[in-house]
Amino acid sequence: MKSTSPHPTSAVVHRLSAVAPARPSPDPAPAGLRFGRIELDPAERQLRVDGSAVVLGARAFDMLVALAERAGQLVSKRELLDLVWPHAVVEENNLAAQVSQLRKVLGPRAIATIPGRGYRFIASASSAAAPGAAAGELLPFAGDPEPAAPSFKTNLAASLPALIGRDDELARLGTLVRRHRLVTLVGAGGVGKTRLAQALLHADRAPGHPYTHGVCWVELGAITEPAQLPALIAAALGVHPGAGEPLAGLVAAVAPLSMLIALDNAEWLLDAVAATVQAVHEGAPGVHVLVTSQSPLKLPAERVFRLGPLAVPDAPLPAAEAAGFGAVALFVERAQAADAHFVLCDADAPAAIRLCRELDGLPLAIELAAARAPVLGVQGLAASLNDRLSLLTSSGNRHAPRRQKTLRAALDWSHGFLGDAEQRVFRRLAVIAGSATLQLVQQVVVDPPGPSGIDAWAALDALEVLVDRSLVATVAGPATTAPRYRLLDSPRALAQEHLDAALERSAARANHALALAARFDAAWDERYSGRVGWDDWAAALEPDLDNAQAALAWARETGDAATAVAILPALLWALRQSTHTDRGACADACTALADACETLIDTAADPRLQWRAWIAVNLVWVKSRPERAHLAAQRALDAARAAGDRFGSYFALGRMAVAHSRRHDAAGCDSALAEMRAIEEPSWPAQRLVLRAAAEAYGHWRLDGGSGGSGESQDLIRRSLALYRDAGDGSGRVAGLIYAELGAGDPRATVTAGAALVARLRGTRQHHGLTCAQLSLGAAWLALGELDQARSVLQAGWLQAPQFELQAFFADHLALLAALEQRPRAAALIAGYADAGYQRLEELRQTHEIGAIARAVELARAALGDEAVFETLRADGGTLHDAQMATLAFSAHDA
Repeated sequence: MKSTSPHPTSAVVHRLSAVAPARPSPDPAPAGLRFGRIELDPAERQLRVDGSAVVLGARAFDMLVALAERAGQLVSKRELLDLVWPHAVVEENNLAAQVSQLRKVLGPRAIATIPGRGYRFIASASSAAAPGAAAGELLPFAGDPEPAAPSFKTNLAASLPALIGRDDELARLGTLVRRHRLVTLVGAGGVGKTRLAQALLHADRAPGHPYTHGVCWVELGAITEPAQLPALIAAALGVHPGAGEPLAGLVAAVAPLSMLIALDNAEWLLDAVAATVQAVHEGAPGVHVLVTSQSPLKLPAERVFRLGPLAVPDAPLPAAEAAGFGAVALFVERAQAADAHFVLCDADAPAAIRLCRELDGLPLAIELAAARAPVLGVQGLAASLNDRLSLLTSSGNRHAPRRQKTLRAALDWSHGFLGDAEQRVFRRLAVIAGSATLQLVQQVVVDPPGPSGIDAWAALDALEVLVDRSLVATVAGPATTAPRYRLLDSPRALAQEHLDAALERSAARANHALALAARFDAAWDERYSGRVGWDDWAAALEPDLDNAQAALAWARETGDAATAVAILPALLWALRQSTHTDRGACADACTALADACETLIDTAADPRLQWRAWIAVNLVWVKSRPERAHLAAQRALDAARAAGDRFGSYFALGRMAVAHSRRHDAAGCDSALAEMRAIEEPSWPAQRLVLRAAAEAYGHWRLDGGSGGSGESQDLIRRSLALYRDAGDGSGRVAGLIYAELGAGDPRATVTAGAALVARLRGTRQHHGLTCAQLSLGAAWLALGELDQARSVLQAGWLQAPQFELQAFFADHLALLAALEQRPRAAALIAGYADAGYQRLEELRQTHEIGAIARAVELARAALGDEAVFETLRADGGTLHDAQMATLAFSAHDA
């Protein structure tokens, strides 16, 4: 059992013998490891650099062997301690000392530090290959894998920390959430609401258990404007909100789903969350919503689950009995996470109980305290905390709730143990919105070169301490991405106070904005480089969208035009992707950003940045404000020409061609396209070539009144869709490609491809692609005369058609279905409904709709035998509402 002491200097016992023999490697080591100019022979315990032997201390050599044997793998601190000091109790700072010694020999890039997690050996290692193995050889699969079940976006880590002391609460909360569709988990700051809610979602994350469309975690802490809420929720769920009013679009998107959505940290925008949740509750009967907040939403359907502190013994108890209470159990678990050798003994148990009671059983405060237990000892920890709590109570706000005083005391106390560099990094992290990569953290917190400033390595070391002290959380992501780091919410408030007191907020925000400007400026080039697909590009930028918007806000506030227009183009593209507004109607956030930055664009000195920003503005306004879109395209073209930018001129001309076609200016459209052909280079990647292909296909369709039935039109559409696919844009393009196949006159091929796509998308959240695929499949079944099949598919697709404003497109085919089923009056009414829909949208019929409505009108007129009756019915159809049309279309009888 480990003994503890109130004195930090004696809290850790070093059992290291200076004369102890070198410890052999625990496993057989590979022979002849070589990395660059360095050779390692584990068996002979020799290290050579440029052929010369280098002497290392025994522990440094053992650590090098442990890391080199696991090259490329993350080796945790606990694992290294057990490997290098198997029979000793040692401070973790010994690891940093040995790594520092190794870096002096191997170079600073050989060993990577993963803050809060451990180390990774990243030098280019090589050894003899296995006999018969060929470099880069790929082994074949034994057989094709079974189709995977739908994988839903959850925003949850693959694994979560153990939930300590909350088994009863977890069971009761789960029962309540399953019985009632709106539950608010209420409790004080730091009481553990987030962790309990995450544990519930993690248990229910498997598809079909108990929610068909899974679960999804939505973090609200980064929102700055209530209007952003519907778009943020849609992006978190990965659903398509459609065009129009954001909240209505969100409700329509989730209406057919059966899932559990958790909204975390709602107290910052309680009214907006209440309005959004109420709308979802009324419009989406299969969706259950769990909200975490310090206050209830006060909605009629709401059920409130109040989460209290962890249980604390009322009196001193032996260690084993005390650990049966949640607060003490959590304290022990977190102390052991800080030091694997920590053990709570009977002599220290009363002090641990007292400490947990003084912290009111609040999990966050207990975790912060427990991180220091291995250093101070439990007795010293309790004494130190008591002193600081008394001081805060006597000098703080007498009217503040006791729990707030206690939590603040724990935070202040933990902050007091940080070194100067760690305190500086801690407070500067307050300007980061959401999470950040290590690179962004370093860019924000480093000082200009100087003897006492923080450099990148010092920032890394400080970040590691902050993660260890539970002030910064490591955000889990895909296995292929680097970890991200987030300042926890309660510590963030303290960090902001210290940042203002140090008069560093302005400099930290400037560093943050400049870093994001560089990131998003480079991202624009990457989008059109051909090195990355567009969907992957958007996914890589999505974690930094909050940071980019915060940086853009700073640029607008300070009038920094160069920074603003460096961020704006890539940000608007990424926002469009993340909110799935691929039909051209941008999210409100895009329009707001474009409006806010318009006055800054022309003041940016760099024409390269100007043309990019005007392109982005054009894309926002192309449908809602065509005249402004045309002006933006012209300004982009002027700026690109001024910069001598060949690709910029090409891009701007494509936007001019689209703008001319929307204004029915055929000459202007042809001129812009001709100039694009003269500029275009055949070697350009699909990400560039698609700009002309799409503009040409759209212009041809628009200026021909949407007829598009010619072979030339089909070739243009299919070429643009193929280029979109090659560019890595999977947002609805597959369905569009199938639709083009139907225009090529092969309905049987369309049925085969469409049925496969519908089967793949059914049961997922990708309702936009599914609806487009159902439209194509229904049209193909009609072309084959399979009316029952067509009715079934079109009826299924119609359920989502209003969400994406596809009613008119469906109605043309439903009019043909009615005519083929010998329901001519219904066909005439539906045709009129479709006419009105296209007029309202200012859209034109596409190829297949033109053919469908022409055939429907011909059959209905012939069956009615009276032109005046047909025209009267068609005019009456223009007044139908969606529900009336659906009843008419799917009835077995004529109108």
